[in-house]
Formats: sequence, C-alpha cells, structure tokens
Amino acid sequence: MPTSRTISGIICLGATAVPLIFAPMQLERSLGFVREMENRAPNAFPSFDSVGNLMDAQWWSSISQAFEDRAPFRKEMISLERVLKLSGSGMASRTIAYGVGEWLFWYAALADDLGSVEDMRRAIGAMDDFLNHHSFKADLFILVAPDKATIYPEKLIESSRAIFEPSIPQRELLHNWFAQPDEPTRIDLWTKMRQRKDELDPIGELIYEPGGSHFNSIGAMVMARAMVDAVDPSLWNDSELVELWTRTKTPELAQRGGEWGRLETQTHYQVRRDGVTIKELWDEDQRIADPEFLSITEITYHNRKRIVSESDTREMIPGKTLVIHDSFIAVYLYPTLSQFFEDITFIHVGYITPSEFREALDSYDRVYFESAEHYFPERAIEYFEQAGAANP
Repeated sequence: MPTSRTISGIICLGATAVPLIFAPMQLERSLGFVREMENRAPNAFPSFDSVGNLMDAQWWSSISQAFEDRAPFRKEMISLERVLKLSGSGMASRTIAYGVGEWLFWYAALADDLGSVEDMRRAIGAMDDFLNHHSFKADLFILVAPDKATIYPEKLIESSRAIFEPSIPQRELLHNWFAQPDEPTRIDLWTKMRQRKDELDPIGELIYEPGGSHFNSIGAMVMARAMVDAVDPSLWNDSELVELWTRTKTPELAQRGGEWGRLETQTHYQVRRDGVTIKELWDEDQRIADPEFLSITEITYHNRKRIVSESDTREMIPGKTLVIHDSFIAVYLYPTLSQFFEDITFIHVGYITPSEFREALDSYDRVYFESAEHYFPERAIEYFEQAGAANP
C-alpha cells in the first residue's frame, strides 16, 4: 500500500475518531456550564408519546432547548452572542440586560418570569384562599426576596427600563399584599430593603451585587434579621456581624453573559453568636461528623439540610423550624439562620412537593416560605393553590 494512502487513511480515521472521543467531554462541559454558570438544571428531552407530538410546536421547542443546552462550546457561543448583540447596540443578551456603569440585570427577572397581572392576582388569591380556609399547626411566614431592579430601578438604562416598567403593576399588587397592616406572618422585605439602602447610599455602600442577580451579604442580613424578628425581635445584635472574607471575582451575571474579564470585589458577612454551637448537621440522611460554623455551606447545594444547635448562655428559638427557600437564602444565610434556631431544616424550593409542604405545616412549629420576587407568582400558585386543592 502506498505511503500516501496510509497517511490519508490515518487522517480520515483521526477526523472521524476525534469528534467521537471528545464529544462526551464537550457534552459534560456544556451541561456543567448550564448547572454552574446558569444556575439551573439542563432542559431534558421530552418524551415521545404519539405521532401528534410531531405537530406540537411546544414539543419541538423542548427538543430545541434540550439540544441547545448540550451544544458543544456553549460557553464560547454565549460569549460570541454577547459581542454580536452589543455590536448591534441592543444592549441586552438572552440572559442579561445592561444597567448604568457596571450594573447588570437578570433579563427574565425584569418582566418575563413575573407573569401577567392576572397571574399575580391568581397567586394572591391562592394565598388568601389557603390562609383563610385551612388550619395547621405551624406558624407560617411568607417572604419575598425583592428583585434587584425593584430596589435599584435608577440603575437601569433606558432599554432595560422599557423591559421592566410593564411589570410594575404586578409588583405593586404583590408589595401591597405584604404591606397590609396587622399581618405579622407576611414579612415585608421591600420596605426593609429600601430603608437599608437609604442608610448606606450616603457612604457609597450597596445591598445588591452590581454584577449579580442577588443581594450581597449586607442585603442578606436584612432578610435574616426580618426572619428572626418575626419570631423574637430581642435576639438580633448587629455587633455580632463578622467579616469572613473579601474576594475579587467575575460576578454571576457577567459569567452568564460571557463577560469573563469583568471583576467585582465583594466582602462576605455572617452573624456569629458566641456561645452557640452546632450539635448536629445532616445532609439528607447523612450525618456530618464534627460540624463547625461554616460547614453547612460545604455540603451539597440542593440537598435537604438540618442543623441542631444548642447554647447554655444564649436564647434561641425553640422547636422545629422549616425554611423553604431559593438561592437568595442558599447563597448566604445557612450559617447565620442556624445560629438562632434550635432545630432548623432547609429545603430548596422545587425539592419539596405541594403535598409535602402541606404536611410540613402540621409537623413543624414554624415554616418559612421564601421565593425571589420574579418567581413568586408561579410558586405561590403551585404550592398554595395545589396544597389547598389537595386538602379541602
């Protein structure tokens, strides 16, 4: 066989084999990017139930979304999309909307995820109906983590403001429901966040991350204090706030938008109550040996966590507490909240069903139900409407 044919054969074999060898690596890289940088589970391929699926536009859309999450070089394609978007002066990508200076906003949180006025009215009606017609053992506290644009609307540029403004009526309906007087189990974080913002603005400090979708740890402490104060206002002491670290890194929304070179410096705070020790720490059914103050942050993000704490010198909130939450609590507040409750369990929303939520209201002494503002209508409808329908 001539040498030229042998070399050509090797080249052809290599061209065929290399994609097969590296395809699984690229697939896992893309799926890892979706989980870690986009902070969500990859879209699954829909099942094929009948020939009618082929005529269903939503079915084909699900197919497209599943392939898109698995596309090789997803990170690089998002970066390229950003360049193309900005070169066309759109000032927005599929994931982020731009604000003044270094400010970024989660695009869908500005309006899309919030739903319509009708959706908000349905969500509020579901909560009212559930609370007015069902009895349960636990004290139920409901709270919303305000969207960044709600607290810092002045940081939106004109194009982003145009996306945000149609959602203002929905947001006002929700804010007003929580702000009603003589409703201590509705925790009004909007008012508390705005008060804290007004206190810090004169000295140039922030309560939300300019390049992230969450509040920073100073803003997180506003939420933590509101949750503790709802049960016992005597326990919180600002002097127990400790600085854990200061880091400079690419913030979350910059990562999602492909701006890997953008950096932001954040200082992380938690409350550390002297005299309070962790007696037990559980990750699902796995007991963690020798738990320490921050060890709760080192276990699996979405797993159920239970912390039993004790103190001979400090007052603590007795009984069993359940916190149903999303990333606003998961990112910042496990160590701080566990300092105040004798027995507290954290369950990420989406990992507890409406029926389990309803059962928890009869098995815990208190339950907190927390959600980001833009997801709240969807989650209120799912949990309160379905829990009410299942338990007439």
